[in-house]
Formats: sequence, structure tokens, C-alpha cells
Amino acid sequence: MKKTIILTALIMSFSSHAATLDKQQQQQVKQLVRETLLEQPEIFIEVVNELKKREEIARTQAKNSALTSSNAELFRNPNDPYSGAAEPELSIVYFGDLNCGYCKRQSPILAALVKSNPTLRIIYKDLPILGPSSREAAALSLAARNLANGSNDAYMGLHNQFIAYSRGRHDTGSITDAVESQGLDLQTLAEAVDATIYQQLDSNIKLAEQLGITGTPALVFPDEIIPGFVSEADLQKMIDQRLNR
Repeated sequence: MKKTIILTALIMSFSSHAATLDKQQQQQVKQLVRETLLEQPEIFIEVVNELKKREEIARTQAKNSALTSSNAELFRNPNDPYSGAAEPELSIVYFGDLNCGYCKRQSPILAALVKSNPTLRIIYKDLPILGPSSREAAALSLAARNLANGSNDAYMGLHNQFIAYSRGRHDTGSITDAVESQGLDLQTLAEAVDATIYQQLDSNIKLAEQLGITGTPALVFPDEIIPGFVSEADLQKMIDQRLNR
């Protein structure tokens, strides 16, 4: 193990400082690595595993740093719709796409958790990455909120209608049906979609990239990023742990 650590450090150091070594020094380092691996080939696997572990630690540290620096944008952005407590003990940020199959399973779970946890808030950050209809539906949901003077209920009503659609990705017909089912006029709603809404969606995408979020759904606690679908039971455990229950 000691040789593995030394060899790993040597490889990483060589990668970082190769340009500062002359040709003879570079050749000496390469020869030393080659001889060591020939003598003990099993070290190669150990070195690869050690490098993977270090890369994972670096990624985790980068995510934690991004989580800390993005705290205000994540949890205190007044433009973000939310459901649940007005004065929460715990907030969870939800990155979802209205065309995402796993999001269609995740969203009802979050709604149930809000009902069973009165001090919980779910903050919605639409992440429209599954085509133009994802972006259109997300923009219309935010426009519904704006037209209702910032009403989270107006956003959630249309959001839930969109997320309940179960026949693949949205199209013009399904979007029209969802809007009309909420008693809204599609033309009026579409006209309310302005540059500010598109900027908000673009900011959500940029923020997700900074946090290392590459798909939906993704849930962000103040201290942890959870990628992928999470069951209600597992989420409740996470909530209980953070509320010291």
C-alpha cells in the first residue's frame, strides 16, 4: 500500500510538473514508473483505484464548495415558486423537468411530504433539459405565477397539471389542454412569458451545472445534493435526520 501511495503521488506530480522537468528527468520518472509496474503489476489496479478515490474526493469538495457559495440563490431567491411552509425549518430545492418520467413520480412524493411535514418547504427550480416543450411548459407555469401576483398556488396548479401528463413528452395539444384545465387562456399566458422568465430558466440550468447536476430529478438539501429519484420513505428519513427527530 505504501508503494502504491508513493507511485500515485509520483504519477500525479509528474502530470502536474512535467513541463518543468528536462527530457532526462522526464525519462527517469517514466522508467521508474515502468520498472515498478513490471515488478509488481498488481500495483497498477491499486494505483487506478487510488486515483479514482482522489478524483471522487475532489468532485465532492467541488460540489460542497458550490453548494456553499450558491446558498442564497438556491434557498432565498424570491422568484422561485414553492410549496409548503411560509417559515420553514427545512427547505429542499427540487430541480425537475416537466417531461421527465422520474419527475412525474417524484413530484407527487414531494407533495405528500409537504402535507405530512408542516415545517417543510419545497422550492421549485424548473430545469427544462428534455426539449422545447419542457421549456415552454416551464415558462408558462412561471407566467401563471406572475399573472397571479406571485401566487405559488397558481404555479403549482399548472405545474401539477403538466406533471400528471403520462403519454410521453408534451406537445401543443397537451400543453393547451393543461392550460385550459386550469381556467387559463393560452394566448394571454404565452404573452406573459417574457425575457425575465427565460433568464430565470437559463439561470436554473447554469446553477445546476455549477452544482454538478446533470439530470432530473435532483434534490438539494442545505448540506447535500441528491441526484435521481428518491422514495418517500428515504426522503422522510433524510428530513427527520435534519430536523433531529
